[in-house]
Amino acid sequence: MGVAMFLFGLASIFYPPLKLIIGSVTTSAAILVGGIALMILPSLIVGNELLILGGVGAAVGVWFFAHRHGQLRGLVDAAKAAVDETTTKV
Repeated sequence: MGVAMFLFGLASIFYPPLKLIIGSVTTSAAILVGGIALMILPSLIVGNELLILGGVGAAVGVWFFAHRHGQLRGLVDAAKAAVDETTTKV
């Protein structure tokens, strides 16, 4: 699972269709780090593999949604500022 996640993160940095889906190099880096964590942590913390898998998946998922939400919020704020600017000029 860690190797697959690492390779997906690496591919999402360079492959254009995946770049559109992921939308950010930092999210791709988070997926890469998550993949590395899934490769290393189970050998360090034996017996809690499912907990590690869930934690890494949750961390990357929260990062992805937070980044998407922050980007959309920035677009909404910019559009609102542009509308406010044009209404004050009229």
